[in-house]
Amino acid sequence: MNSAEIVSMIQNEIPDAEVHPEGEGCNFKITVLSSEFAGKTMLQQHQRVNKILAPSLASGALHAVTLVTRTPA
Repeated sequence: MNSAEIVSMIQNEIPDAEVHPEGEGCNFKITVLSSEFAGKTMLQQHQRVNKILAPSLASGALHAVTLVTRTPA
């Protein structure tokens, strides 16, 4: 999996997201900034992104993912 695929997957579900993946192969640190996260706990934010990434994690295309989520503010 490459960075562009990760950005595309997340932005298809969260259109206003700024997505910054770092890594290669199946190991990434992914920073996601979105106004959709306002008022949500970090756990809820991570669950939202993990749901998007779930098919890639299940297939093994992604293996190790570290998430950083926050609002633009």
